[in-house]
Amino acid sequence: MPSTTSVCWKSENRRIHHGRKAQMQVLVVSPPNSNTVIDGSSCTVTNPEEHTDWSDFPNLGILTLVSALRDVPGVEPVYIDGTVVPWPDVLKYVEDNAADILALCVSALTATYEAGLGLCSAAKTLNGRIVTIFGNDHVTALTRECLSSQSGVIDYAFVGNEVVGSFVNLITALSVGADIDAQSLPGLSRRDGPHTAATPQQPEPLYTQIDRVFQHSTLYQENFSRRIVPTFARETGRQVHRGMPVEIGRGCIKFARNDACSFCSIQFGGMWRNAVPSAEAAWEVVHAAHRGGYDYLYLTADELPLTFGRLLRDMEEAPPAWWRSLPEDDRPVMVGYARADGLSNERHAAMLRSLGVRQLMVGLDAGTATSLHAMKKPLASMRDVKSAFRADRMFEHNVQAMRAAKNTGLLLKVGFVIGHLGMDEALLRENVDSMKTLLEAGAGSIASLDVEVLSPEPGSLDFNMLLDPGLARARAEELALALPDRRVHEQRAAKWRDKDIIDREQAMADYVESVMPGLTLAELAEARAEVRAHGARMGITIGG
Repeated sequence: MPSTTSVCWKSENRRIHHGRKAQMQVLVVSPPNSNTVIDGSSCTVTNPEEHTDWSDFPNLGILTLVSALRDVPGVEPVYIDGTVVPWPDVLKYVEDNAADILALCVSALTATYEAGLGLCSAAKTLNGRIVTIFGNDHVTALTRECLSSQSGVIDYAFVGNEVVGSFVNLITALSVGADIDAQSLPGLSRRDGPHTAATPQQPEPLYTQIDRVFQHSTLYQENFSRRIVPTFARETGRQVHRGMPVEIGRGCIKFARNDACSFCSIQFGGMWRNAVPSAEAAWEVVHAAHRGGYDYLYLTADELPLTFGRLLRDMEEAPPAWWRSLPEDDRPVMVGYARADGLSNERHAAMLRSLGVRQLMVGLDAGTATSLHAMKKPLASMRDVKSAFRADRMFEHNVQAMRAAKNTGLLLKVGFVIGHLGMDEALLRENVDSMKTLLEAGAGSIASLDVEVLSPEPGSLDFNMLLDPGLARARAEELALALPDRRVHEQRAAKWRDKDIIDREQAMADYVESVMPGLTLAELAEARAEVRAHGARMGITIGG
């Protein structure tokens, strides 16, 4: 990968006009995938055209931060989503306005982190007084590595999700030239001599400016109209017009015991679940979006029926008058996420449908019980043989979930992950065949399909096992799975330790070689193509 100080950006011909300059600007940026804008980046498995959803809706995370800055005197917050605004235009804007930029704030995932670094490095070259602030999952998972490796590029980092208040207070202090009292800013991390210092997070309530500089709304609407509108009409017969992410809660039941699936890299911060305080408050969030002209509402929770069952039941029991007065086809529709073992209860499916949910994203749990345990898919510990959700029943839960969806008029956008610790050729074949069987069982309820090769993202158990052969071997022994030669794993692990920039595709290949005996990344990619092709032959939209 190129260094952050000599990034060669991929060309982009589209130009977007931006508005007026501000006297003191704070740019809050969501970068695009690094491999789509940096020349020389590998792009074989995670091709940009296969990414979905990112550029169809506003980025609620950075929009929350920008909105929270509106009342800071002398500061004009600037929202920039690099998934829709051409990256050369963002770079040009920073170049043209460098003298007026107080802070450049980057929300970085592993896939977007290097692009964000390149932007900040360029900004500091233009104006060394610009303060750079990073946040989101990647820097939360690799705080020490990021701050140590990028001491001349990253000034501050925020860890976790409960950071809105601290972020506003930091920007306020910077705007008046006040000293930074790091201990009063929960979640803030920074360099302290040769070490990294961090202030513990504190829970904070949910927080509820988009076209002031770049015209994002037009771009989101173009993408929404081109991709979602016709697909949704074809699948449901319902015509929708405008989409918006809506947050009535965030979290996943798997976070309750810090037991996320092995490949999950979500950094949920100080609380595993956070929600609006009441059903009335949730309905008001929905109503605000409806009044704004949005009729396709993207619920941001990582899992709905098991994580927020009480809130959803309360909403169902007391729908407000404005909702009841609307004919069903005029009510806003909602989409969200659910686990199959939550959706398999038809009462849950019916409840979601009564609240206007028409489509759910569900990660289907295909493969042997061994594979599901390896990915930590069951809700309970593998030693809890009395659990209703143990791995040997998960295939049944998937079938029941698809039946419940079909019976209640819900459409499913399903996903599979291929690869896990100890997977060999036989397990790969079993998993692929199981995925194809599940797709056939879901005929009539599955609208679209995503299939991805496992990526060891920083913050996930899989990434930890990539870096720690001992951890991988201990877990493999627990699961009675064989692993390749440890010497190979040690060599691959050494390559990634203490690194902040992760070439995702190379890390994927190294992880396969380290923990999946006899397999290669190419073989997993071929298996992914096989499952996708099977879905396409059934008439299922791939990646939509």
